[in-house]
Amino acid sequence: MIESAKPAWRLGPVHDPIDRDVSKRIEVLRIILIGLIVLAHGARGITVRIAGETGPLATLMLEVLNGHVDFVAVPLFFAISGFLFLRKFDLSLAAYGDMLRKKFVSVLVPYILFNAGLAAWFYFVGSIEMMGSWNFLVGEGLFTKTFGLGTTPINYPLWFLRDLLVVFLVSPVFLVFFKEAPGVGLIAFFLLWTGLSEGPYSYAGDMFAFYLGGLAARIRLPLAGVSWWQRTASWAFGLLTVVLVCWTPLGFTDEGVRQFCFKANLVLGIAAFWRASAFSLIRDSKLLSRMGRHSFFVYLAHEPTMSVLQTKLLAVWRPVGDAQQVVFYFGSGFVVIFGLWLVAEALSKLVPRFYGFAVGARAVTPRRA
Repeated sequence: MIESAKPAWRLGPVHDPIDRDVSKRIEVLRIILIGLIVLAHGARGITVRIAGETGPLATLMLEVLNGHVDFVAVPLFFAISGFLFLRKFDLSLAAYGDMLRKKFVSVLVPYILFNAGLAAWFYFVGSIEMMGSWNFLVGEGLFTKTFGLGTTPINYPLWFLRDLLVVFLVSPVFLVFFKEAPGVGLIAFFLLWTGLSEGPYSYAGDMFAFYLGGLAARIRLPLAGVSWWQRTASWAFGLLTVVLVCWTPLGFTDEGVRQFCFKANLVLGIAAFWRASAFSLIRDSKLLSRMGRHSFFVYLAHEPTMSVLQTKLLAVWRPVGDAQQVVFYFGSGFVVIFGLWLVAEALSKLVPRFYGFAVGARAVTPRRA
């Protein structure tokens, strides 16, 4: 008896190598997205520490960047993770066990290390403004805060790694959808994200973006170059961002509709950022490519670094007016980004094994000039 052909909708693993153009764009996007996250967290120096004194231009800048554009970074990271992981991952007990072992090293170890390290700082050095103190950790529960169980972890931006681990744990569910109903899976995760969670970030949103990236890989969506959907999504993202920024002045009042549009705009933003990465100035940048190799370290260490830096800056300089606040926003952000990158470059050369362990064996052998 002849075995029937596999239905066309069943999406199997993709073992072809990733296109060089796609690989280069992912590499530079890593540091660009981390940079946006650093800037977004650094905005608290203006929105919280000098609240009520923000100039109109600085207010608009924060509304556009912090309120909308920067939010794309997290779902795009999940989409890239899904693209890289789900394109080859197969459903078997051996593959699942091997995956968990690798993710323990690459994700869980840095997560615990950089949370525990911050706890040690609180105990031996002192508190960090807007991040916490030893007494706060004890009151909240040291174990609970270190692992981020039902709350944000000690180093709060690392919630992304906690959520990523959960997504990896449930990854066999994605493979079932790929096998039985790929389109249904995409719609189901999107509806869960937009219908059940109020905020832009949630496990449902994480899984939708992760699934979206995996689906793009398995259907072999042409990502190299610039396609019509990248151009269209970029224009739509810009237009909808303007609408969302001007939501109230335009006379819109329904918050539920706004939240749906906001999340839909994040999806458009994923395509818009991908289109932006095709510009040769970005894609072919040797600096961005080199910085991208150490973007994970910048992410792991940026928040305590930013908080300490801004505390010291504000002790001697209180930015007043638009010009000073814009300089403070970008200046403190770029100092942290480039400063931590240089630290990572030094550590990767001086203590490569320690550095590799700290960042989950992501250390890369320096390239020859």
